[in-house]
Formats: sequence, structure tokens, C-alpha cells
Amino acid sequence: MTRTLTVIVAASFCTLAFAQIDHAGPPQKKLLEYGWDVPQPSYVAEHIREMEQRPFDGLLMRISGLGSIFDPTPRTREQYAAELEALERIEWDRFTDNFLMMYAASKMDWFSDEHWDTIVSNIRLLSEGAEAGGCVGVCFDCEPYGENPWHYPMQPGADQHSFSEFQAKVRERGAQFMDAVEAEMSEPVVHTFFLTTLGGVVNAARAETAEERDAILRDYSYGLYPAFVNGMLDAMDPETVLTDGNEPAYYYHSPEQYMNIYHYIKQGALGVIAPENQRKYRGQVEVAQALYVDHLFGYRQGTYESNFMTPEERAQWFEHNTYWALYSSDRYVWLYSEKMNWWTDTTVPPGLEQAVINARTKLAEGQPMTIDADALWQQARERMQAEIQEKLERRTARIARIPAALAPKIDARRDDEAWGRATELEPFVGTYSASGPPEATTIAHVTYDDTALYIAIRCMEPRTENMELVGGGRDDNVWLGDSVDIFVQKATGGPFYHLIINPECVRWDAVHTGVDGDTSWNPDYEAATLISEGEDGFWNVEIALPWTAMGWSAPKPGDTLRANICRQRRPGSELSSWSQVVTGFVEPGSFGTWEF
Repeated sequence: MTRTLTVIVAASFCTLAFAQIDHAGPPQKKLLEYGWDVPQPSYVAEHIREMEQRPFDGLLMRISGLGSIFDPTPRTREQYAAELEALERIEWDRFTDNFLMMYAASKMDWFSDEHWDTIVSNIRLLSEGAEAGGCVGVCFDCEPYGENPWHYPMQPGADQHSFSEFQAKVRERGAQFMDAVEAEMSEPVVHTFFLTTLGGVVNAARAETAEERDAILRDYSYGLYPAFVNGMLDAMDPETVLTDGNEPAYYYHSPEQYMNIYHYIKQGALGVIAPENQRKYRGQVEVAQALYVDHLFGYRQGTYESNFMTPEERAQWFEHNTYWALYSSDRYVWLYSEKMNWWTDTTVPPGLEQAVINARTKLAEGQPMTIDADALWQQARERMQAEIQEKLERRTARIARIPAALAPKIDARRDDEAWGRATELEPFVGTYSASGPPEATTIAHVTYDDTALYIAIRCMEPRTENMELVGGGRDDNVWLGDSVDIFVQKATGGPFYHLIINPECVRWDAVHTGVDGDTSWNPDYEAATLISEGEDGFWNVEIALPWTAMGWSAPKPGDTLRANICRQRRPGSELSSWSQVVTGFVEPGSFGTWEF
């Protein structure tokens, strides 16, 4: 298990992937611009000639307020007349593929026909404007910048309707969405920033049974989104195109990553597509790719490989990714930025525009891409790790032993004499890249005897009502919600053992020989949790992990283990740990030391 899921396909498929990208006629690859510099039509109408000097084939525009199509507040043409009229005035030339933005976040109720009558009207108004303004389609940003319409447990009525009932209703609404777009636009392209490529959806697509798939989606933050996608497919006319913009491509650095995801979108994603829609999906869903300027050019604050590159290396990485993104797309690549503005030439990083031009020229002329961005990334990562290791707060603790007669009762109350004798670990710290200390305190106690290792953890939580409790059975994805992780490993290295427990005592456990864990390891150990609500709220966990569960004997005086205890706190999306980690928990190089 990893905190960030990467789509992995055997390298042997790479060559096949190249061969299978079969475009009808000469590939017409299009590069679209989008970011915090997204313009309104009035700006575009006034500046289109200068804007078209940039190396794009089109852009994404927004009309403030009108784009929030899931907000069940009626919109009228009169409210947005100025921008809608400006949209019709734009004299497009080089920018041939332009889109109008739609956004998903709202307080909408999926089961409210009144809400959806208004939403359909709003979609039609925006789509009518896009058609009149010469756009090829609309762009649907399904990320909820606010209340999340895709997370089943958070929906109004989740206590009244089952997950399957919600899926059916959301699918119905997806069809209404597509019908509304098609009612106003001829042969539209509905471009999405992601369709099937988020981690939880990938896991669901790989599920062996429908029951397993739905169990994953039920608790996943985008768990209802595949139903909406199927609804869109239900209603799609033969001439309509739907894109998967693969936002995770922001972080790619090798051609194999682009090829692997192409295969997944074309084939693997069918696991979340209804059988009756699979033919339509194969014929009308296009692979798009994403580029993230801020990440690749070192504009993001925190610990990222690009922050350890030279400006020349960053430009090379961007040229490489632009080339392969275009190569592995069916038609569209969208370029996203935050801390720069293409249209006012504000903080455009040196080398960026030329990198885009170089990549497009090489691809158009059939030249190979000779830049090895993976090597650049690896070199930067080594520099980053070297600097981090010098600064990382790696801890050591001397673990107290207790007599066998004092073995604690595992009830999560933390009131046994054993815990008074146990070693209290230092308060948890934030990740290396965190901007400050954790908001919520976490304290752990550790002790042992000849039978077991005993651990008690108190997780202070002032917002217990906002905790996210994910999973209902062993080895469910409890790590998607509030949880604690425990790692132990021999001092000499080798496999390490990993337990995750959530506040309802749902367990996940695995043995790792690499980053990914083997969940067939299901140790027989005691665990208990307790939740205390209120202003001084907290949740406790206690465990007794037998040494034999790892195949070990009890440690002798002077022995050491490498270990860590970590906490994921969903209110505030906070990660903390006893021994400091860089970005995630599965980092054996960041384990601390327990001396016995």
C-alpha cells in the first residue's frame, strides 16, 4: 500500500503502447492553456491578437458565477449579458479549440428534482454561450472546491438512501448533464481534468467483483463520480467526445508513465464503465494529458524535486513532458499554472515558452526526444534526499520493560499500571515539508515483555465530529481516513511490518519487502479503540503485538528495532509522526530507533 497510488503496468507493455496509439490520419495534437490566469471573454475579445502569439491551440475561459453549474441558484442571460456578448465578439484565428469552464462544487441535493431543473437550465445557458462564442466544447472541472458532491457519506440523504440508490440517481443526473450540453452545442467536446485516473477509481476499476468495486467507491471521496461518468455516456450522441484529462500526469518524469496511463484509460478503466457503455467509451472517450508549470519549474513551496534542479534542468524536464504528453494524447494536452500569467507576461519562468516550442517542433518533425527527464529527476531527488537527511528529526527512544504480570488489558482506556511504566515518546511532529507544528497533539507510550510489544496512542481531536472513518472490514482502505500507522523492522533491515488502525478499530496490516505491502500477512494481535467527544475530544488506540507475529523472539537488553508511529488526521488533512517523515509514512529510511 502506498499513500499515493501510481498506475503501474509492466514495462514490457511500453513498446506495445507506442504501437497502439493509432490516430486516424495525421495526429492533430492540441495544446490548451489554463490556470489561475484563466481569462474572461471580455479580456479575450480585447486581447486575442496578442494572446494568439503564445504557443497554444486554444484556451479555457470562465464567466464568473455562471460556471458554478451545480449551484442550484437560477442564472439568467441578463445577469451575464456583458460576458456572453463579449464571447460572441471574439475573432478567433490561431486558437481553434476553445472551451468554457464549468465547476462542480455546490450544496446541491442529488435527489432534488427542483435543484436539478435549475442546474439543467444553468448548464444549457452556459453551453448556449459556448456555442455562440465559437467554442468547440465545455470543460468540466469535477474537483469540488467546497462541498463535495461525489463523497457518498457526506451527501444530504446518505442516511436515507443506500450507496446503490445514490449511484443510480447520480447516473441519471449525469445523463441530464450531457443532454443539457448537447441540446445547445453541435458535436461538443466535453473536456474533463480527470475521468477515471484518480487513485480510488483506479483501485475500483481493478476490483475483481462488483461488490469489491462498490466497497471501495462507497468510502472514496470521488466514489459517486464513476456513476456520473456512466450517466454522461448513457446520453452521449455519436458525435460527442468526452476526454480524460489525467490530472495525475502533473508529476510524470518518464515516457513509460505516459504509455502506462494511456493503456489504463483505454483498457483498464473499463472496470468502472457499465458493460452497455463500454463500446461507446472505446469510441468516444479520448486520452488527454496534463502539464503543471508550477511543479516542473520549482514554483511550489515545499520539498519537490524541481526545487533542486537548475533552471536549465527544469526547462529540459518541461520540454520532455510536453513532448510525451502530446505524443500519448489522442488530441488534447492542457497546461496548468498558478503563480504565473501567460497573458500579462507575469513571472513566466525563463525557458518555459521555448521548451514548449522545442517539444512541439520535434514532435511535428518526427524527431526523437533525447532528453532523459527520469535521470534529471533522479539526480534532483538525490540532492533533495541528501539535504533532507541532514535536517530530518530522526528520533531514538529507550523502551522500558514490564514484568509479565503487568501486561496491560487492551481496552483503550490507558489506565493500566503498565502505561505508567511505559516509555512516553516525544510528541509527534509534522512532515519535513509541513509549514508548522501539528494542530492536534499525539502522544504514544511503548513497553514490552517476553510475549508482546505494547503500544498506546492518544490522538487529541477537537473536531471529532469531522473525523473520516473509512472501512468496515480487515484490510479495507482505512488509510483514506483518520488512522494511525505503526511500523517495526529489525535493526539489520529486511522486511518491515505495518499496522494501520482507525478510530473504530478497523485494521489494515501488511509486511513490506519494498514500498508496497503484502496484505496476506494478517497477524493475530489484540487492539482496541475509544473515542471521546467534546471540546477536549480525543481517540485512543491500544495494541498488543506478539513477537511471534513477526517471527521474532523477544528483544534482549541492548537490542534495537527501527520503528515509527504515524497519524493521519483528516480534519485539517494533517500528517504527523514520532520520527519525522519527508512526505508520507511508508519511508523506512525515516524510521527512528527503539533501544531495549
